[in-house]
Amino acid sequence: MKVLMVVSWYSPKDAKVMSAGVFHYEQSMALKPYCDTALYYPYDETLSSDFEKGEERGLLTYRRKLGKSRIPKMNFVVQICNIFSDLKKICKEYKPDVIHAHCVIPAGFAVTLFGKIHKIPVVITEHNPIEHFALDKKLIKSQVNFAYSNSKANICVSIDSMNKMKANFPNCDFRVIYNGIYSPETIGNDGGNYRVDGKINACIVAGFYSKDIKGYQYLLPAVAELKKQGKPIALHIVGGGDYFDYYVNMAKELDIEECCIFYGNCVKQKVYSIVSQMDFNISASIYECSGVSVEEALLLGKPMLVTRSGGANSLVNDDVAIVVDKGSKEALIFGIQQMIERLPEFRSETIYNYAFENFEINEVSKHYMELYTKLLENN
Repeated sequence: MKVLMVVSWYSPKDAKVMSAGVFHYEQSMALKPYCDTALYYPYDETLSSDFEKGEERGLLTYRRKLGKSRIPKMNFVVQICNIFSDLKKICKEYKPDVIHAHCVIPAGFAVTLFGKIHKIPVVITEHNPIEHFALDKKLIKSQVNFAYSNSKANICVSIDSMNKMKANFPNCDFRVIYNGIYSPETIGNDGGNYRVDGKINACIVAGFYSKDIKGYQYLLPAVAELKKQGKPIALHIVGGGDYFDYYVNMAKELDIEECCIFYGNCVKQKVYSIVSQMDFNISASIYECSGVSVEEALLLGKPMLVTRSGGANSLVNDDVAIVVDKGSKEALIFGIQQMIERLPEFRSETIYNYAFENFEINEVSKHYMELYTKLLENN
């Protein structure tokens, strides 16, 4: 069986550390023991040529330079035409049995249309929160509805995401398969020592691609207040992006520079090493479709403090996390205080077992293989 992943975002091919689409790559590689996989990224703004093919990190990868028209309103049409042209070429050469689109916008619509015409089953896994969909625009909603109605399976990566999709597209079918996470034994340790002695060590793994979504505007002031209260907390911050410097400066202005350790983007081994040495981890998001960093921390046996951001809090239960309101400095202060007091109640083995059953990548791959096999039997 051959499966072609079509992704809506992905890191440049020469990136030393993957900062976008990591789960697309990891899931593609994790499926390799069960089937042949390749990946196509049709929106690459870094390419010098229009179309490229090559093996990247052990995965056959096709890339298309982002198509743009002299008339901006025609960009969407140009990109669909490029995707159709590329998929014809890829299907002739690679011959996929299943095309697996990640996100209905922007890639899923074009891929589903192509699959319908050429009679190739298409699966859509939705990673975008519904808040990003602009469903108030009739054209966008009709495109999304077409894709979900004509794909062979629509996968959501959290229960919250599935419920929201069902509410907005009641005539379409959705099911949950969580994002797959590599176990600590597979990733290994980079050998670094990241704990700060004499402190409660907490970590947040959340990129700075947005100024607001990840909740840093509430978390850093919460740390400042806890410092005033004499709480000995060290906040380890993993992630890079456009607003990285903005929040580094905020930490200075709040006089918590010595409480915050900014790592920027890190390779997976370093991320796992940092998280494994923490007392607990934090997700402070305003909204989320899922929460890969939540799953990773749980798989490392670490309890989570999670805001009611939707997807992230639907990944946890009372045995593995404390949940507080989103968009509130006071809620985060309360949650951190509660976590410090209740740390002895959380059992690492219980947390790990819960995460392994739900999120471990080989277990997730088995769910996808069952899905692909069933689709091909019925196609």
